[in-house]
Amino acid sequence: MFLFLTCKIGNRMVKLRTFINISEDLFVIRNLIGAILQGIGLAYLVPVLLAWFYPEEIPLVIYFAIPGFSCIILGWVLSKHMEKIEDVNLRQAMMASAFIWLFASLVSVIPFMGIAKMRFVDSYFETMSAWTGTGLTMMSNLESYPKILLFWRAWMQWLGGIGIVLVALTVLIRPGVAAARLYKAEARSERILPNFVNTAKIIVQIYAVLTLLGIYLYYSNGMSLFDATIHSMTGLGTGGMSSHDLSIGYFNSLAIETVTVFLMIMGATNFTVHYRMFKNRSLKEFFRDIQVRYMLYFITLIVALMTYSLVFFGHLTPIRALRESIFHAVSAITCTGFGISNLAEYPEIDKILLAILMVIGGSAGSTSGGIKLIRIVLMYQSLKWTIEQAILPKGAVIRKRVNGYEFTEEEIQEVLGFTMTYIAFLLLGTLYIMLRLGVRFADALFEVASAIGNVGLSVGITSPLLPLDIKILLTILMWVGRLEIFSTIVFIVGLAMIFSRRSKE
Repeated sequence: MFLFLTCKIGNRMVKLRTFINISEDLFVIRNLIGAILQGIGLAYLVPVLLAWFYPEEIPLVIYFAIPGFSCIILGWVLSKHMEKIEDVNLRQAMMASAFIWLFASLVSVIPFMGIAKMRFVDSYFETMSAWTGTGLTMMSNLESYPKILLFWRAWMQWLGGIGIVLVALTVLIRPGVAAARLYKAEARSERILPNFVNTAKIIVQIYAVLTLLGIYLYYSNGMSLFDATIHSMTGLGTGGMSSHDLSIGYFNSLAIETVTVFLMIMGATNFTVHYRMFKNRSLKEFFRDIQVRYMLYFITLIVALMTYSLVFFGHLTPIRALRESIFHAVSAITCTGFGISNLAEYPEIDKILLAILMVIGGSAGSTSGGIKLIRIVLMYQSLKWTIEQAILPKGAVIRKRVNGYEFTEEEIQEVLGFTMTYIAFLLLGTLYIMLRLGVRFADALFEVASAIGNVGLSVGITSPLLPLDIKILLTILMWVGRLEIFSTIVFIVGLAMIFSRRSKE
């Protein structure tokens, strides 16, 4: 396919022709997807190990073993020419990354359809929610489901927390440009080590250690080993899927809620900060990070407002109001989605406050979603720089530095563009649900913010009774939010180019 660009050379306007090799794009994307698909196949086989501990669930192994081996074989076929790929451009990486979330969710529906007897749309919603670390669910009466299926949901969230692509970088894809491009396409920019694959391995190691710590803390505070494993994986992965309908509220334990708050904050903290804490063996690194500080500022402010509201409008005792405010504020800003009470009964103002936290999100370079704290900080600083520029004498130079990094004007514009696009998706989704379902603004905003922010908190709108179009809308928002919008736009435009060329042929 040819694209024409016009530029000025001297006094003449010259039309330049650039060439996008779609066949090459398809070849590269196919091999990248194949490599990652093998990782998904391996992930499918892990729940099979539970049959050793729960022999009564051995008949259910077939729903994991067959899809798992099929993914490995198909992935091998698709990626058998991987060694011929010399370079991967960002467009190809973005298209591969966007597609693999759609495809991973598709191939993961089999256990839900086979074991839980769920419809395809509901099963796809569930797997998209799991892989993207969202936590909205079409399932109820969770205690009645086999443990192997509940583990599968949590396992997908744990892997989705650090990203399918990041896992693939760690174990499958060779070092080099391909790894770097996929890493960036996953909306990640932090580099702990100079090599991208080594960076990915360090992140996975930290992630695994924190998960084991979470399991120990939960188990020592009264959870069963199975529940401890489930909630540690989904807490640190900021996914929030539980093995109980009442989520963390099922345990009614302040100790367990404290452990959960700790895990959620760890999951929403940049992994570079974790690395520095482990390396220097100092908590100072945690509080030095500007994103962590702003997270704590936002939590403190919203907790104060929510506690007041829940006491005077929600009729809770001050202690209970403070307990619920802290837990839900942390759950919202970390984009985890655990709950300890029925949010549908909260005053409207509290729903809006929680929705604001869900839109803000956690740190960049963490497992959380949302706009991300560094973008919020940068927009605030950008406003200050604009005011300073207007006050200072003409020609004064302002260094646009945040947390030791100096931002260019292009990077600032990119952040503003992303934020405006994110808010546009948020408002359009809210308006559609309001008109379609006839619900209040606060409820519609809450549910859409939860979906696009990959949070999982709900005021009761999400259920199997939803109209088909709303289920599809929420599924798309989860996908768009996980890839931070731009990768999905590149994917859609790329598909349009491919189909356009094929139709002309």
